[in-house]
Amino acid sequence: MTEEDTDISIEENTELPTEENIEDYGLLKGMLYSQKKEFDLLSKKKADGQLNPMKIKMANRVLEPLKELLKNEKTYKFLDTLSEDEIPTNSDVVLIISQYEKAIHDFKIRHYSDYHWVTAEYVNENYEDEYYEDEDEDEDEVK
Repeated sequence: MTEEDTDISIEENTELPTEENIEDYGLLKGMLYSQKKEFDLLSKKKADGQLNPMKIKMANRVLEPLKELLKNEKTYKFLDTLSEDEIPTNSDVVLIISQYEKAIHDFKIRHYSDYHWVTAEYVNENYEDEYYEDEDEDEDEVK
């Protein structure tokens, strides 16, 4: 392996989530699913019913930090928050939340492996020694 292949650190792996990001993921995922359940019910009763400012604010308190968490994911460009200016309907919110559900599903697939999250901290703790061992082996080969 070359040095470039094994040089792993938190600073250089800005695309890896941190352990704090994973804690946020767990909290926000549950809140998103709860909101989805409520908006599904509202949408079935009155799909074109408009949200009031309070519901928009409450939904965005979950969507905005999720969007920030997912900023390095390919799905990021498809994630919207709710606008008070455009006053979304119940069915609009169900669609938006569905996009977030897919994005967080993809996030887990990308960053979860073998019963653990692959975070920046995990990589540094588990691969730093491997990197230094490879360096030692390279030096021994040169001698």
